[in-house]
Amino acid sequence: MLIIDRYNRPLKGLRVSVNPSYSCNFRCIFCHMEGVVTSESDTLMTPEEIERIVRLLFKYNIRKVKLSGGEPMLRRDILEIVERLGKLGLDDLSMTTNGTRLVSMAKKLRRAGMTRVNISLHTVSREKYCWITGTATRSEGSTRFEYTVDAIRSAVEAGLAPVKLNVVIMKNVNHNEIDSLIDFASQFGSKVILQLIELVEEGAANTEFFNKYYYSLRELEERFEKTAVKTVTRSLHMRKQYLLPNDVWVEVVRPNNNYEFCMNDDRIRITHDGKFKPCLMRNDNLVDFLTPMRAGASDEELEKLFIRAVMLREPFYKPSTVKPLKNVSILE
Repeated sequence: MLIIDRYNRPLKGLRVSVNPSYSCNFRCIFCHMEGVVTSESDTLMTPEEIERIVRLLFKYNIRKVKLSGGEPMLRRDILEIVERLGKLGLDDLSMTTNGTRLVSMAKKLRRAGMTRVNISLHTVSREKYCWITGTATRSEGSTRFEYTVDAIRSAVEAGLAPVKLNVVIMKNVNHNEIDSLIDFASQFGSKVILQLIELVEEGAANTEFFNKYYYSLRELEERFEKTAVKTVTRSLHMRKQYLLPNDVWVEVVRPNNNYEFCMNDDRIRITHDGKFKPCLMRNDNLVDFLTPMRAGASDEELEKLFIRAVMLREPFYKPSTVKPLKNVSILE
């Protein structure tokens, strides 16, 4: 079955936080914290509970699942989570990570059913990397930058490809590193996609921070449109992917004041403590399913909570002429 929200948007994907952002081992200066800045609960879903809710949503054509955090690899049972989800027959099981434990775990994750990974790499400067991520230089002189580069190589070698390199672009921080990042990605060929992401005003990036560091990616898109040898438009957010002359794929994520982005959002989020979160930018419409689940709720009752959350979905940016549909249906 295919489920459609009030704005005629089919739901196809799920983003599951398995750890709270505030417990992450990095302190990235821009972190949107998955839209959950504070939490009244340190409760975490168990592997069994994560499997159950994903299995129920599979019925509604949810075939793509991304695990996130905080840092998902900080969970010691992350391999069990991946193994459980890997047996469900998903089309895509991915993870966004800062690279923690990935050097030793990449092959195990691939064998367990992980399809690919997104790895954060916001600069090619080791000193700037430490500043952006809030990590320190180690006693032997190495930094997390070197480990993250090794994690990228490990992920590529393990077949977790294409590996997406997440880069949040910030004015006067790394906006002048685009070409250097493209050169870095070129060493991996088609096994890596460089994903350039606009800063959003959420979490650590409060209004003052956002105004200081926001850098629009519109001009970059115009540049790539002129130089790319091939352009692909994804159905998710209508994101553009550009194949550059040096065989590097670049994807641009430009959400700010972008109607197309929100009107083509086909994912719903789940917080670390078991709530459906219809929109990254809002916290006033969450639907708790973990409390009922632990109180003995049936599958049918949990499905009703999911449908309620879907009906609460609303594009954060949308044209003024767009109105919610009066009659919404679940399509076979």
